[in-house]
Amino acid sequence: MDLIVNTNRIIAALVKNGESRKIILGGRFPLYTIEFGIKETEKYKALIKKKAGINEQEFNLLMHRLLSKIAVKSESEISKESIEKALQIMEKIDKNDVPFIALAIELNKPIWSDDKHFKQQKTIKIFTTKELVAL
Repeated sequence: MDLIVNTNRIIAALVKNGESRKIILGGRFPLYTIEFGIKETEKYKALIKKKAGINEQEFNLLMHRLLSKIAVKSESEISKESIEKALQIMEKIDKNDVPFIALAIELNKPIWSDDKHFKQQKTIKIFTTKELVAL
C-alpha cells in the first residue's frame, strides 16, 4: 500500500527513533510527500534539533536518509481540479493541509498522519501510526 506522508510523521521520525522512523526507513510502504511538507519541516528545524538532541550535520544526514525513502512531489504536479477539491474538503477543517489532501486525490493514495483533524473529512482514507503498526 502506497501512502502520502504528512509532515508530522517526518518530524516525529527526525525527533525520535520510534515507530515513524521505523516505518519510513523500513521500506515496507512506498511513500510520497509534497514539497510543502519538506518546507514545513525545515521551518521547525531548530526545534527538531533541540528536541532530538542533534546538531546541524546530524539533522541533515537523518533528513537525507528519510527523504531517500520518500518520493517528494512538486505542487506543480498536482492538477487544478485536485487542488480545488482538496480546498473544498479542508476549508472548514485546516487549510494548511490542502497540499496533502490534493496529493492524495491526485495519486489516489491514503494519507499517513497522526493529526486527528484529518479524520474529520471522509473523502481520503487516513492511517495513523498505530494503525500502520497493527498492519
